Amino acid sequence: MNNRKLFNDKDELESSMFNYLNLQKEKQINELNNLNKEFQNEKLTIDVKSYYFSNVIARSSKTMVECNNSKINLKSTGTEG
Repeated sequence: MNNRKLFNDKDELESSMFNYLNLQKEKQINELNNLNKEFQNEKLTIDVKSYYFSNVIARSSKTMVECNNSKINLKSTGTEG
């Protein structure tokens, strides 16, 4: 491995690091500015079951399982909305 010095002192190292970070920040800002900024008009839908069962505690909850099962077994009357 090459044992040459990359930086003469701590200040030079810090300066190099800050320059690198600033360049990365500018690059990221430029990339964000070049993105298409138009919003699409679309309906967002969330699958309720997967949302409420998205964590371990909810999945292992007896109450959550009973609520989900009662929702599934609900008789359709045509007035649910």
